Amino acid sequence: MDAQESPPNGRTPGASPAPASPTPPAPEPHRTFLSRWFEPVRVSRDAGAELSALAARGSLVFVMRSPGLLNFLYLRWFLRRLGLPTLRAAQGFPGFFGWIARVRRSRRAFEDALATGDASLLFLGRPTEKDPFAALVRIQRDLFQPVFLVPVLLVWSRRAQKLKPSFWDVLYGSPEAPSAFANAVGFLRNFRHALFDVGRPLDLQAHLRERPDEPDALAARKIRGALHQHLARVFRTAVGPPLKAPSRVREKVLRDRTLRAAIEAVAADTGRPAAALAAEAAKDLKEIASRYDPTFVGLLRGLLAWMFGRLYRSVEVDEAGLARLKRAAADAPVVLCPSHKSHIDYLVVSWLLYEHGMTPPHVAAGMNLSFWPFGPIARRGGAFFIRRKVKGDRIYTAVLRAYVKHLLRDRFPQEFYVEGGRSRTGKLLAPKSGLVSMEVDAWLDGAADDVLFVPIAIDYEKLIEASSYVRELSGAEKEKESLRGLLGAATVLFRRYERLYVQFEEPISLRAIASERLGEGAAALAVDDAWGGEGERIARGAPAEGKRALVQALTNRIAYAISRAVTITPVGLVAATLLSHGRRGMTAAEFARRIDLLRYMAAEGGARFGRDLAGAPSDPRQPGPIADAVRRLALGGTVRVEVAAGDTIYLVPDEKRPVLDYHRNAVIHRFVAPALVAAALRADGGEVPLLVLRQRALWLSRLFKLEFMYRGGTAPEEILQQNLAFLVRIGAATRDGDRVRPGPEPDLLAFLAELLRAYLEAYRLAATTALSVLSPEAGGPAPAATDRRALVREALERGRAAFLSGEIQLRESLSKATLENAFEWLATQGVIAEDGGKLRLADADGASLRAIVDGITRHSAA
Repeated sequence: MDAQESPPNGRTPGASPAPASPTPPAPEPHRTFLSRWFEPVRVSRDAGAELSALAARGSLVFVMRSPGLLNFLYLRWFLRRLGLPTLRAAQGFPGFFGWIARVRRSRRAFEDALATGDASLLFLGRPTEKDPFAALVRIQRDLFQPVFLVPVLLVWSRRAQKLKPSFWDVLYGSPEAPSAFANAVGFLRNFRHALFDVGRPLDLQAHLRERPDEPDALAARKIRGALHQHLARVFRTAVGPPLKAPSRVREKVLRDRTLRAAIEAVAADTGRPAAALAAEAAKDLKEIASRYDPTFVGLLRGLLAWMFGRLYRSVEVDEAGLARLKRAAADAPVVLCPSHKSHIDYLVVSWLLYEHGMTPPHVAAGMNLSFWPFGPIARRGGAFFIRRKVKGDRIYTAVLRAYVKHLLRDRFPQEFYVEGGRSRTGKLLAPKSGLVSMEVDAWLDGAADDVLFVPIAIDYEKLIEASSYVRELSGAEKEKESLRGLLGAATVLFRRYERLYVQFEEPISLRAIASERLGEGAAALAVDDAWGGEGERIARGAPAEGKRALVQALTNRIAYAISRAVTITPVGLVAATLLSHGRRGMTAAEFARRIDLLRYMAAEGGARFGRDLAGAPSDPRQPGPIADAVRRLALGGTVRVEVAAGDTIYLVPDEKRPVLDYHRNAVIHRFVAPALVAAALRADGGEVPLLVLRQRALWLSRLFKLEFMYRGGTAPEEILQQNLAFLVRIGAATRDGDRVRPGPEPDLLAFLAELLRAYLEAYRLAATTALSVLSPEAGGPAPAATDRRALVREALERGRAAFLSGEIQLRESLSKATLENAFEWLATQGVIAEDGGKLRLADADGASLRAIVDGITRHSAA
């Protein structure tokens, strides 16, 4: 599929991301009044199509939890509105209101509806001697067409249930079983924000066919129980689990057996009183725990809707992925794992989930964000705060693990960022496994049968923090979050930041990953396999390799899935095109050709494209999203557009390249694999044996292992062959048996190789700086210049001189984040060593480091 054929994403224009209800036919006079009240109810996007498909195959029997006239009236109105089979009968609806509404409640009416293909409704209520499910099973055995049991939920109020009933629970009934009076009040107060959700249908015919010998009464009880449990989970997905008082949560977490074992172990090791350690644990928990308040979240929803409406032209939402998440949340606890590029990330996911009828997540946030007043507000919205550095603090780590286990056991959705912090460069940061490990520990300890990790990509066409990121990447220190900074951030409300994209990948099952990787060995894993610090593991004699491998595999899979969900935006394509160019400017024709190539490559890899890109022209002179992106960049001074000799030429001023580099990095992962092969082929400039090409491409991929996420589960040889075949297909390379050389389109080969130049120049700068500063023959460095931060500062200063003199071509090569990764990579390769915070060369003559410099130089030569 080429880029022009890529399907458009589901989207949510403006500031209202709730899925629209299906468009009704012209209202009939007898239901005009009901339409006025029922039309604002929010319905999942695919509900109508799904029900229509089921109705074409058999009879629909809807199942609701508790009887209510409003429930019946809404479902009847909804089915008529979509032209679906009419709701003819209802079972389990006793009382006066059913008689007033003339609901057909007899067993004969129910059987007639099934026989004629009309819809009917079952209220679960309490089982009776004349259980309608038993009759339904008997009827299905005699029917040719299948009966589909469709659990549906109508939520008028998002009021969460409490373990200790409040005055309102006594008056209105519990949220799970409200009184008729409560239903009426909830309808009148909240009909504009009510939700109608369709659960997972059960094919009764197929269900009974799989159990031919099961008695009807037993089958009916099991079906009733399964539907009741499913609806309970769907309901909790919408309003959340029962809320506990903060004192109850504190008591429960501090009683956790693993935490108590940690306190006893630390007391034995240090001689500190267990009571003092328990008090420390209580203090740590107070520092960590959220103060989630669903009423406050409901009030905040309107403010966030207004804010997003002002900030963005639209919030583009992957509606199908969100519906998939909603279904998954009814099956198992979910852990949301978004990419992290902006402080907006904290807000947008919670807002989207609430708008789409789900409980907002408990979000793991850095302790740096707990300042007043943001901290208390965020805690009430579900944030819990974590220290950045906890190594060696065994009590704090045990408290955090116990709190995560509590959230998982109570089925609260959670959210954390596997990157650890915000990406200043635009690309995904190397994933951290700390919180993933805690979730795995909680699962192993029996907190849940399974845990579903949901990778999410959040992308911006224009970033609020862009200017501060450029300063930090140039070497400036990160500004500490504070009230002053929060007040200053209010100025962003007077600006427009184009579109925001939120994409959801398939949920990743922890249980499935464990079974896939470990087989029967998954059942033998225990919490102790990765308990606390190394001291505890040794003391307990517990092997850690199986658990550690599982955690790392899961973390890598989450990170790679996030990268696959990233949206290819018009500004990302423009940035990748303009920055991967060795000359000063680019003509419009060349610009369009390269945009076409990038779109083709991304579409082949199954990428998701930004709004309106499908079928749009790549030529920046023709109206469309590419032209709009160039125009906005030109208005901001990031791109210059010149006309000379009748041709339009596009240039990027040197000082603006780091701004554009952010957007290039956001999409570069889609093009890295062929770029690595292109750079390896171009290294010699002529014909090269396939074996040498393979070695060089592998060397480059290892060089950048901290920069990019690679596809797992595929052999390097297979990846090389696929990407080499692609280069041959576009004319960038020619292959003759085991010999490869540049093809008839050398400019395309150069373009792809140039995608990596900024990284090659940065890594070469880091290596040459380390070689120069740390080499003994250079006279020895000053003591202050041997720690890692000082070495980064030295590299930035040397890089500035090299850029001004022309030795370094690209301004974006002088990136603090990339240099930090480069020094970390050199340390992992063992060519530099760190002793007591000071760096030194691992070998006295620096031969290993010189070999790396030579390798980078070979691949970065133009």
